[in-house]
Amino acid sequence: MNFYKRIYPKSWQTIRNNYPYLFFGLFASILGFYELRVLFDLGDAGPDFIGSTMIFWTRLFQALGGVEIGMSNMMTFLGLIGFFVLLAIMTILAIASQGALVASANTDTTKGKNFKKLIQIGVDKFWPLLGLNIINTFIGYFFVSSVLNPMINFTATNTNWLIYFLLGIIIFMVLVPLIIILSFVTRYGTAFVVFKNQKLLLAFTNSWYLFKQNWLITLESAIMLSIITVVYFLLLFSALVFIFTPFLILSNFITFSTGAFLFVIIIGGLVALLAFIIGTSFFGAYYNLIWANIWLELTTKGKSHSKIYRVVNKHFPHMTR
Repeated sequence: MNFYKRIYPKSWQTIRNNYPYLFFGLFASILGFYELRVLFDLGDAGPDFIGSTMIFWTRLFQALGGVEIGMSNMMTFLGLIGFFVLLAIMTILAIASQGALVASANTDTTKGKNFKKLIQIGVDKFWPLLGLNIINTFIGYFFVSSVLNPMINFTATNTNWLIYFLLGIIIFMVLVPLIIILSFVTRYGTAFVVFKNQKLLLAFTNSWYLFKQNWLITLESAIMLSIITVVYFLLLFSALVFIFTPFLILSNFITFSTGAFLFVIIIGGLVALLAFIIGTSFFGAYYNLIWANIWLELTTKGKSHSKIYRVVNKHFPHMTR
């Protein structure tokens, strides 16, 4: 049985046998699917959840540093503090859920561990996992928006062909591949933190070596996952339209009461929202489990090969020797 025929069914079986893991998937999905965004939408200047949180905290501390707190602005101050606490709780739940999902992929070490013990694993690994996500934020947002995009814009408007040529090589032959590679390295790093109990720097270093040895199968996995992501969310959107349409049709027949009309629309919206939350929770859990299972396959004894390698080896064996 080949590499992918082990990973995808195994990830599905884990969720099917443990529906409470959808809770982990819901909060882990808040972190986003950064390697896909970096790989296929590098120019997206929008920050992810961690980036947005860091920006909010920075602006909040800057604002509070020059403001005198009094009765006139006490409610605003308390509201900001409350929002700060909410973001902190969401961050902890998101990071802990990511760690719990990674841990749940290895059934040998997590056998018998319930929901509470898995979330405790995620909490225990919170700081190194947060550090890896912050690295991703700097790679996928701050570095791209503050360094790479200005370099691309400068290159595009530069009329000196030599500078244009040199900067083009630096950007597209060095910086862009490095950003993409580091995004995959940090994904593997979460598994080194959870499974090997490694610190941030050691996990990052070992992840670099793992990617270097398996770069083709990593990129191939990312492309396959991007296709799955697009197809899944297209199906989810279609399902949401299918769920909400009957409520919309029913509301058109309600003419006797504005309240009844709004009630039907609200119920339809809530049902669609619930379906969206469940669908996103499932994909968040499935996605993180797949990457954890990829790491498990790549670090077990025996050589794993990508689909491209197997096809070339089958038809042109002399090229793989």
